[in-house]
Amino acid sequence: MVMTMARVHIPAETDLLCEGCGYVLVGLPIESNCPECGKAIRESAGDDGRHLTAWETRGTRGLLSTTARVLLSPAEFYRSLLTRGDDVAGRRFARLHWVLASVLFALLAFLHADWYFSTILGQAHISPGWVLLFAWGIYASIYGTTELASRLTAWEAGYRGLRIPRPVALRALHFHAAQYLPVAVVTLLTVAGYQWGLSERWFRPETSATTYLYFLCAEVILAAGYLFNAYWIGMRNIMYANR
Repeated sequence: MVMTMARVHIPAETDLLCEGCGYVLVGLPIESNCPECGKAIRESAGDDGRHLTAWETRGTRGLLSTTARVLLSPAEFYRSLLTRGDDVAGRRFARLHWVLASVLFALLAFLHADWYFSTILGQAHISPGWVLLFAWGIYASIYGTTELASRLTAWEAGYRGLRIPRPVALRALHFHAAQYLPVAVVTLLTVAGYQWGLSERWFRPETSATTYLYFLCAEVILAAGYLFNAYWIGMRNIMYANR
């Protein structure tokens, strides 16, 4: 028996989708409700609550408030994010946070590598110049991961019949850049705190090194889960956006 798969239909950019369930509302009166979930159609059109971020309307004065909203209330932030249009400011927001996160990650990578070479291997301390090299490498990795994630998101959405064009996914990921900050800060505090404890003789290298490394491994796993969860919150709240 020959089986064929039905062609997946992706709603057009001009189609009005219900923000609650994704039902195509084309042809229905604006004052009525979605026949699928009952949400008022007006709440998916002009009264959808989506707008530019404080960063985009107030510049640097809105940087902290936008970052705080992304970190503290991501679902509300992405539910109110205007997903279509020019994303020049969004790219600047991302680059700023990528640079800051890359510097923090580079510092912790340098501290950890210097500890490993000098304490564990008994070799000379590494040059502080490695911080710059680490920072460039980490920035390139974050940038490449973001580009790849936007392409994979658009591809999977299309495969499932969802309307998340790559520019829309990329705009959401640009603001997701703020999520790297808490990961970098927590990990840096762990690495620097451990080495400070060694200098204060609170820990002994021969008995604490394994515990320290296991702790770092656990943080890597938790960080990956945190970043993916933040990504999913963003995509889930822009999935049926119309503008």
